[in-house]
Amino acid sequence: MGFKERLREEIEYRGLLIKEVSAALGISNSTFLSYIDARGVLPNVETAVNIADYLGVSVEYLVNGTEAKNQKESAESTELSKLVSAYKKLSPKNRTMLLKFAVIMSD
Repeated sequence: MGFKERLREEIEYRGLLIKEVSAALGISNSTFLSYIDARGVLPNVETAVNIADYLGVSVEYLVNGTEAKNQKESAESTELSKLVSAYKKLSPKNRTMLLKFAVIMSD
């Protein structure tokens, strides 16, 4: 199993659509499709890192199927990045409500 198979598997496992992932990463759909179809084009390093971060896996895993030693830290960093991104999209009122909710949930 190679990069394209692992990438396709991760997208399917998370119930995502390819066009959803490519849009979130700012990659054209046709370019993203070239990473997972018969062409098996490999993305550049920066794009591979962005894809791995978005999917919550390591680049190492996508390339050779093994987990990076810092996989847990990477997954937590990805979750935190997604949380911050979602927070920035909220209205000031909703930000305040979310912060209050987070404080209540963390106690």
